[in-house]
Amino acid sequence: MSSADPTDGPIHAVLDANVLPIAGAVGATVSGLDLRRELLAETIDAIEDLLAARGVVIFLDQSITPAEHHRFGARFGALREPPHYVNTMAGDGLPEIGVLTSEDYGKRADTWHADVTWLEAPPRYSILHMRHASREGGDTMWASQIAGYRNLSAPMQEFLLGLDARHGLGDQRSAINPVVHRHPRSGDVALSVNPTFTQAVEGLTPIESESLLRLCQDATVRPEAMCRWRWSDGQVAIWDNHFVLHYAIADFDDYRRIDRVEVEGTPLLAARGG
Repeated sequence: MSSADPTDGPIHAVLDANVLPIAGAVGATVSGLDLRRELLAETIDAIEDLLAARGVVIFLDQSITPAEHHRFGARFGALREPPHYVNTMAGDGLPEIGVLTSEDYGKRADTWHADVTWLEAPPRYSILHMRHASREGGDTMWASQIAGYRNLSAPMQEFLLGLDARHGLGDQRSAINPVVHRHPRSGDVALSVNPTFTQAVEGLTPIESESLLRLCQDATVRPEAMCRWRWSDGQVAIWDNHFVLHYAIADFDDYRRIDRVEVEGTPLLAARGG
């Protein structure tokens, strides 16, 4: 990390020289970028280009405060408050920061999912700060839904283009979102379903819907479409919640703390046939 004073003012880092892929289809690390400092607009734009290409980006060797985490997240758009079941830093004036610990949050993210897809406009980016990593285990996996769509045959891709699916949180909240959508930045086409919150494909029988959703999941969580990350204290990850699924592996027993902010999203851009 740069030893420069983090109050020195805006900087722009050339990301290309400091980016390494994590796996073939998804994930990248960025070194040499100090998130304590105010980043220029072109740096944020370069990060969004990298996210469009790689889905998830890990910033190495960070030492940020909650206020700096909040400021970094707000550069990507308006921050939203976490779901009601997540503790926050509201008492410190930062209600948009969710606090996920092994003590009070448990291990409830060990399924493949995208966050809050029961909204018509799910959060776009999730930005996680690993405050205290577990000594062993606790890796996170991500899977590319762009790669998932590409793993399907051309006839199946075409069939999915006209479909919508219902996403829900039990009986409390629900939304209808397209099964296939288009990236607003890159134009890539991707699946938009997940086994945790996608309840049914509209217009299909229950057995058809269940079979189709299982097929989409199997296409997305192949090893070739995934990456896996072992955390260290201080690291910051940002991922495109509209285009990757994630899975927090619950194979740790000691204390862990994660702070997270989510950037407000917009409705998904359906990729229709015809």
